[in-house]
Amino acid sequence: MILIVIGLYMTKLKYGLVTDILISNSIFTITTINNQNIQCIVYFQERSGRLGNRMFMAASAYGLARLHSCHLYLTPETITEMQSVFIFDLSPLLISTTTFNSIVHNPSISITKKSRSITCQYVPELTRPNAIAPGDIFELKHYWQSYLHFTKYNDDIRERIFSAAQSILQKVSKLFVDIYKLKVHFKPKFALDNHQLFKNQLAQSNWTTWIGIHVRRSDFVPLQFSSSEEYLFFAIEYYTKRYPNAHFIVASDDKRYCRKLFHNRANFFLTPESFSMGEDLIALSLCEHSIVTGGTFGWWTAYLANGHVIHDKVYPSGCERREYYYPPWFMIPGNVRAQKNSNYTL
Repeated sequence: MILIVIGLYMTKLKYGLVTDILISNSIFTITTINNQNIQCIVYFQERSGRLGNRMFMAASAYGLARLHSCHLYLTPETITEMQSVFIFDLSPLLISTTTFNSIVHNPSISITKKSRSITCQYVPELTRPNAIAPGDIFELKHYWQSYLHFTKYNDDIRERIFSAAQSILQKVSKLFVDIYKLKVHFKPKFALDNHQLFKNQLAQSNWTTWIGIHVRRSDFVPLQFSSSEEYLFFAIEYYTKRYPNAHFIVASDDKRYCRKLFHNRANFFLTPESFSMGEDLIALSLCEHSIVTGGTFGWWTAYLANGHVIHDKVYPSGCERREYYYPPWFMIPGNVRAQKNSNYTL
């Protein structure tokens, strides 16, 4: 048991799983494990946009919380949404709504509330020591669509946070197994213990190199953000030349369009109509390489796939600078570098 004095908010909470918190005036007692002090809270409550937007918010909040040894608070609605798709393991940092409210609404606790509202801006000053200091409660507002706020923790984000929940992995794995049965007349036996294990097994297969394609159209066509067929076939040709056994998994909000576009290609497979948005995302993330038209959903499929990425330049990320949004391994056709001094151009 560890005593924590809150009057000055000099919290002595060890970095681990919080199992019990009792608050009484300016002192509360915590049962915890592991050995790192956490003295501040990072959180967001807004639910703007769709799944990809909230993934950016969650990842950015996690990145800042880890960097500054803070607690992390997310609303039950956000946690429920994320855990319907992902493992979303935030247990070392996450505090409950009851705990959060007990601290925020306790007049005897001295805290400093801060917030920052950004769309796609990298805020390097937030990486400086004490940018989120002991006693601070820092709220993220709007979208926070720069990967630079969480890039230090890429492994955590891919392997523990946005890795597939077991029920989703079971369903999506059947898509790949059915394709193998159709193409090579063989039903492979995959271990489905976790997302990364299954992904590695797919990558090690001698039968195929999986390329994920996300085609966003429904809201992009009227905005003139939708990718051209020329772009899509250029990107497809790029991978086909490099991987003779390339097979393509296509997810889209306009499956009818994609079905017509790729109807004569035997190595193209659309995700089923029954798939949810989250299942589409997991299917594409299990591929080795990616083709993205635009939008945060497509960005995350490519980030989680963690291979080569071709991204259309027609999409206006809304960032002050391109490199805030596009990691250096994103390849963008038309001699436009994803990041300065990057070798990845097409």
